[in-house]
Amino acid sequence: MDEVAKVMARGLIALPSDVRKRLGLKEGDLVKIEVKEDQLIIRKEQRVYDLKGSLPPQGQGVKTFAQILAEEFEKQKGGR
Repeated sequence: MDEVAKVMARGLIALPSDVRKRLGLKEGDLVKIEVKEDQLIIRKEQRVYDLKGSLPPQGQGVKTFAQILAEEFEKQKGGR
């Protein structure tokens, strides 16, 4: 999927709606921007509180927060 976006005043870029939908981006979300030579790589940044609701009900195979966080980072790493 190739999309074109225009750089506006103060360096603002409006991401096309197809890109936002594909990444599940909504207003207020954070993105990580990586520069590789002449390319920009934009990834959705996950915040800790985005994991809300990830814990199972108490007593049903409860994981530590560190385990859940590590699993989520592995999922993101595998999706690249």
